[in-house]
Amino acid sequence: MDEPTIPIRPLADTPPKAEAPQPKSQPASTLKPQPAAPKIDPSIEPRIEPWLAPAAPKTEPGAFKPETAADAWLGLLASRGIEYLFANCGTDFAPVVEAYDKRQKLGWKLPQVVLVPHENMGVAMAHGYTMITGRPQAMMVHVGVGTANALNGLINASRQNVPILFTAGRTPITESGALPAARNNYIHWAQEHFDQGGMLREFMKWDYELRHAEQVETVIDRALAIATSEPQGPVYVTLPREVLASAFSATVNARAQQIAATPPAADPEALARAAKILATAQHPLLITANGGRTLESAHAIEHLARALAVPVIHYRPRYLALSTEHPMHCGWDPHALLKEADVVLVVDCDVPWIPKEGTPRPDAKVIHIGSDPLFARYPLRGFRTDLALTGAVAPTLETLWRAAQKEAPSVKAIESRRKTITELSEAIRKKGRGGVEPMPSVITSKWLSACVNKLVDERTILVNEYPTVLEEMVITEPGRYFGNASAGGLGWGLGAALGAKLATPDKTVIAALGDGSYMFGNPTAGHYVSEAMHLPVLFIIANNARWAAVHRSTLATYPKGHAAATKQPPFATLEPSPRFEHVIQASGGHGERVTEPAELMPALERALKVVKEEKRQALLNVCLEASYVKTS
Repeated sequence: MDEPTIPIRPLADTPPKAEAPQPKSQPASTLKPQPAAPKIDPSIEPRIEPWLAPAAPKTEPGAFKPETAADAWLGLLASRGIEYLFANCGTDFAPVVEAYDKRQKLGWKLPQVVLVPHENMGVAMAHGYTMITGRPQAMMVHVGVGTANALNGLINASRQNVPILFTAGRTPITESGALPAARNNYIHWAQEHFDQGGMLREFMKWDYELRHAEQVETVIDRALAIATSEPQGPVYVTLPREVLASAFSATVNARAQQIAATPPAADPEALARAAKILATAQHPLLITANGGRTLESAHAIEHLARALAVPVIHYRPRYLALSTEHPMHCGWDPHALLKEADVVLVVDCDVPWIPKEGTPRPDAKVIHIGSDPLFARYPLRGFRTDLALTGAVAPTLETLWRAAQKEAPSVKAIESRRKTITELSEAIRKKGRGGVEPMPSVITSKWLSACVNKLVDERTILVNEYPTVLEEMVITEPGRYFGNASAGGLGWGLGAALGAKLATPDKTVIAALGDGSYMFGNPTAGHYVSEAMHLPVLFIIANNARWAAVHRSTLATYPKGHAAATKQPPFATLEPSPRFEHVIQASGGHGERVTEPAELMPALERALKVVKEEKRQALLNVCLEASYVKTS
């Protein structure tokens, strides 16, 4: 059977910008024109340079004549659509700094530099920007030590299939001083690695060391083509200082000489087989975590669910595909429906369920669908697989549901199932939601989530690193919710929220963070960038003074053990809790500590007003009960 041709677009589908002193982007949840970004208060002095300074007149494209490899590297990044270069600098940056200043004065088109005072936070920003726009960005850090600091975020990006052109300087190779930019600092001996890329190669799609100026164009084009080919992911390039400083005499092409490979397409015979299986299913179920990665994939899931009356579970979602109010949306836990499911579609979901005896049932058919349906880079993953369809989610599902609909033996059976699932969906929502009334005696994670839900509208993006109880949320469109990567590298949410705000300055961005994940997020660095780049985000810390994931794991393993009976379990107590509200104040933000339930809603409204009207970042340190309740 023929597959429909469906272009796969990111959540915000706009072409790369030409040149913009302030970031602009289409919002994630709509392709309609949106109002311009709010004006920046001119009384606030920006501290990010150099692109906010008055720009020199732009030269014609033909005037791009790089003299050094660093010239060529920066100019080609811009010409290949890289809008931002996130940078955490060191002695290896000298040729890049010189080239940037020189070429900016000549009016070259260059990527905008974002200074990030911590590498992990910078990777999270690049991650957040790309998860909104679909467009990969570049980052450069200081040799191996900077690479090491960024590893946590890069593991998240790898497991989340987020393309990033991640680069690091490489300690100067030569000692004699005969070459420009040779070693001239004591650290250059101690910092050198035998294999700098070895520490992260497992999580990179490709890595390489730039060895000659002549390679610059090939290396950039190849890196971006590989990063953006499905399944997408980060790539790594090391840049020796002498090579960056060396003369460049090659001819530069206006367009990339390599482009991303076309997405994989499912085998037609396997698709036909899957369609027959789905058509005759009595109790089908679809489980997804990343199905809302693009608008097309979200729409395809919705089309299949609606056409065939298939219930959908978002299990530990990083993106939402269906509205939380959709009649086929059946919550966040697959276990109850798995017990009776006879066909299970696992769509772009790395961990579809925690293995339990009897789920899925022995006679069920389990079909995994995605660009890499077996998650081949995961060392161990033993979930049942009766059929694995390797293909981009959107065209695969669109073909699947249309073929299954034609083969379905009874329209009446589908309509009967639709009625049953709709009632089940409503019952799950009713059971899961507590709302804001009655007010509890202490603030709980669930009640905090219900209060945050009152702030959320169609122009809000929620970035969630662990604390949000999704049963309480009403999110009706794809592109408005983003959850932490399944790798669980803490510290993602703060930077990702700033990256999301950079991508959509006209949207309200709320970052929901646990107290532990906030500390891992390098908050001093994050709040600095928020103030310096005028990226007002509302940070809400669910502070239970506990490392809850640690103790939950202990309770699950030893439910009647010694630690289960301890009020302050070892390895899981974070007391005395820091005064997080003071950290943001150091960067001109609004900070409040909330301890009483009656104080919470007014504090949330004040903080949101600061973000929306004053264009300043705000933080609420919300002190919760000391609990270990599992969030969605």
